Amino acid sequence: MSTTGNDSSTIAVQPLRIAIGDNHVLTRESLFSMISQGIRNCQLVAEANTAAETLSICQRFAPDLLLLDVDMAGKSGVALVADIKRVAPATHVLLYCTTVEEGDVLAAMRAGADGFLEKTCSRSDFLQAIERVCSGDHYLCPRTVNVLAKSLRRKGSQESETPGRSQLTRREKEILALISAGDSSKEIAKKLFLSVSTVETHRANVMTKIGARNVAQLIQYGFQNGLIKFVQTAAVTD
Repeated sequence: MSTTGNDSSTIAVQPLRIAIGDNHVLTRESLFSMISQGIRNCQLVAEANTAAETLSICQRFAPDLLLLDVDMAGKSGVALVADIKRVAPATHVLLYCTTVEEGDVLAAMRAGADGFLEKTCSRSDFLQAIERVCSGDHYLCPRTVNVLAKSLRRKGSQESETPGRSQLTRREKEILALISAGDSSKEIAKKLFLSVSTVETHRANVMTKIGARNVAQLIQYGFQNGLIKFVQTAAVTD
């Protein structure tokens, strides 16, 4: 893919380099076929059948995006995330599974996963998830948002208030709630009539104030401190 300016000069755009870790060849082929129809400028750089092979290809190729099945041979995809982030920290990891288990979503996000999907999600959901995580946002499909919310709600009810709540401004609390509902920075900016950069600044400030390192910790903080009352179930829109 290329972009052409008014002066008719052509600027080459690097392809999105994708790797897939899945036990099933047919699933890998189907996934990339689906993605390549929606993302013209992408390249499949490596495939893996097992957890060990997946870690090896990430270390060797450092793909832009790894699509990873939770049910991998040798080690679960969830348990593999931390290892992948260690050998290929710039690789975005998008997990998918047949049935969402409560503990898996929280563990994956804490380990550094960038997104989590069910295999029942639509083609447009997959493509949107890829766009979101590759732009630096996190993505959770509606089902995983609710599973994560239930887990954190129970955990939050058992723990005392976390330091930092009183330090958050009204706007920061609004943004925290929208992040927890699965909104991207672009969507939050549109809803609150802010620039994307302003939303990102608020998000960074919230994470600094409460000591969060990832979106799972942001959501956990919100439930523990009563800042998040519910999680929306609507699918993410363009």
